Amino acid sequence: MKSVSLIGLAVLLASGSVAAIGSPPGNPALGKQRFEATPPGGQSCASCHLKSGAGAIDDSTPLLAGQPADYLAMTLRQYRSGERINVLMNAQVGADGTNPLTDADIDNISAYLAAQRSTLHVHQPERRGR
Repeated sequence: MKSVSLIGLAVLLASGSVAAIGSPPGNPALGKQRFEATPPGGQSCASCHLKSGAGAIDDSTPLLAGQPADYLAMTLRQYRSGERINVLMNAQVGADGTNPLTDADIDNISAYLAAQRSTLHVHQPERRGR
């Protein structure tokens, strides 16, 4: 039975019908286009989160580059539904927003941002006594 399961898994992997483990479901190239696109009457994502999501226009705007795709997708869906509140984000991506996002847009943008180099860092205190 175990060998049948392994053979089946090998066939699926060889056929390319299984996505890479841990890879986000979206298309990063399409995500980059959507992230940078400015819709009529709205703002691009990059206008606040800057190029590749690695910057921000102010201290209250989060850095998005390198964040996990599933977290980014969840957050964008929460803004879109109104479950998560941020006046600017809800006005942009909410149901009646000026930059509405489809599920595919969210998956693509999340995949793009997750693939970017993070500008976040963890403070490493200086080690003493070594």
